Formats: sequence, structure tokens, C-alpha cells
Amino acid sequence: MAPKLCNLPAASEAPVMLSQQVIAAVLEHKVRQRTGKYVAVLVLQGTVVGLFASSVELALAIPIGLLGLGCGVTLAWLREQRRLLRNSYYRLAMEGWEMCLLLGALGLSGLVAHWLQLSLVLYQAHLSYVLFGYVLGSWLGEQSWRYKVFGHLPIEQQYRYVQNLSPSLLFPYTWQHLRRLWQAWRCG
Repeated sequence: MAPKLCNLPAASEAPVMLSQQVIAAVLEHKVRQRTGKYVAVLVLQGTVVGLFASSVELALAIPIGLLGLGCGVTLAWLREQRRLLRNSYYRLAMEGWEMCLLLGALGLSGLVAHWLQLSLVLYQAHLSYVLFGYVLGSWLGEQSWRYKVFGHLPIEQQYRYVQNLSPSLLFPYTWQHLRRLWQAWRCG
């Protein structure tokens, strides 16, 4: 069983020198949890893609799915870099900004589809390819960043990364974490 980091000091405090084995074990445990969740989301989104398969034009769906994949990889690399930051407020603000931009892009794509007078089914069918590509790209981006960058980081940054890596995909911050941030901000 992997050791838990919940008993360790927060990443913003002075880092405790942990062994490479402990950091690797905790990272492996969190990555296993995230991988299971990525697989579940991909199976669900793949089912939606399959349901809409007869409604799409593959000549259009494949390129926009690949565009979603590229976007997912790029944003995943940026997200992984943010996990190295000491400043929780900046990381939280940047992740919120990323979400707002993604939601804005989805809203804008809906307006463009309406302007082009596309049917709702056709729009949703092609959007399912984009979302599948995005989730797959996010997963591949995380994996490739860890493979190419994580092992070359100093131990303090590895510790901070593992501390900031949430086992959840949809809710990277727990209510307790957000409450601690709020209290720290209010107290100065």
C-alpha cells in the first residue's frame, strides 16, 4: 500500500526530504487512480462517439478529433508544469482561467454551429469526437510529461508535483483544500 501524503506538510511549506522510493510509490498510486478514471471517461465518451458514428462525416470528424487530441496534449503539458508551482493561488487561478477558456470555446462552437444552421445531432456528433480526442490527449500528455520530465526534476520539485497531483480528474481541489486556501488568504 502506498504511503499517504495527507500527513505530510503542504507543498507550500518547507519540503520534507523524502526518499525517492516514497515519492515514486505515492506517484504510482495516484497515477493508477487517475488512469482508472481516464479509462472510465474514455469508455463513456467512446460510447457516445459510437452512438453518433452514423451521423458524422468522417472526413470532418477525424481532423477535429485530432485537433482535440492536440489541444488535450498541449493543455496537459501546461497543467503538469503548473503542478510544480509553489503558489497555490496562482495555480488555482490558472486552472480556473483554463476552464473558462474551454467553456468559452464550447459555447463559441455552439454559436458557430447555430450560425451555420447545423442540426443539433450533427453538432453533438462532431463534438463527441473533439471531446474524445481532448480526453485522450490529456491522458497522453500527462503520461508523456511524466516520462520525459519528471525523472529529471530535483527531489523538491518531484515532491511538490506529487503533492499537487490530485487523484481526481474532474475535481482537482477538495473542499478542504479550497477552504485552507481561503483561510490562508484571509489571514494574510
